Amino acid sequence: MRNGLGEHLKTISDPRYYIIKCCCALPFIIFFIFLGLHAQLYKPNFYIQNIYVPSLSRSDKSYDSRSNNLIFFDLDIENSMTIKGVHYDNINLAFYYGPNTSHPIGNYTVPGFYQGEGENTARRDVVVTYGMPWDDAMKTVSNLSTVVFRLDLATKVKFKYYFFYSKKKGVDVGANVEVNDYGRKVQQEAIKLTSSGASRTKDTSCLNTMGIFVALTSLLVTSLL
Repeated sequence: MRNGLGEHLKTISDPRYYIIKCCCALPFIIFFIFLGLHAQLYKPNFYIQNIYVPSLSRSDKSYDSRSNNLIFFDLDIENSMTIKGVHYDNINLAFYYGPNTSHPIGNYTVPGFYQGEGENTARRDVVVTYGMPWDDAMKTVSNLSTVVFRLDLATKVKFKYYFFYSKKKGVDVGANVEVNDYGRKVQQEAIKLTSSGASRTKDTSCLNTMGIFVALTSLLVTSLL
């Protein structure tokens, strides 16, 4: 009887066969669409928590403070994604005096590493500057004004989706940081490094990933029907 009913439902003239198959395929379709969208909604974020420039601090009159050419920085790297880890190539930091990139003063490299889902990573270190116009900067902060430093970050990342990695994607972000006469960052909140609009930052992997999910879903539906 059951076999007879099954054979009957498989006839083209009976729409119940297609309705049952579509109902069976619907949860899989929803799952693949959700997985594709969720995989592309989030990217790693980079924040400047603190910057300290001892030579610009009026509260420290020591010779060591006034004569050094160091910039201390706190960089936070955030992976807010819950289903994919991130592997970073070397993270290259470039420091500039002023709001643009016309006056480079230092470089620093954070060695590449893997960051798991939902993890935050802090990198606190110091960069030795070169060609920094200290006289101009000190004169500015002595008048109770602020000076601006720029930090640019460049790296390549690849995402780990369960058991496989995506293709590498270039990341170029940066931010301006105001520093006061205490040598400290003016803005209390962390400063997010954002895209400068460079072509490398454009995420074209979304179309590729969604194409894979659409293809898998199409194959699944075709096989069920």
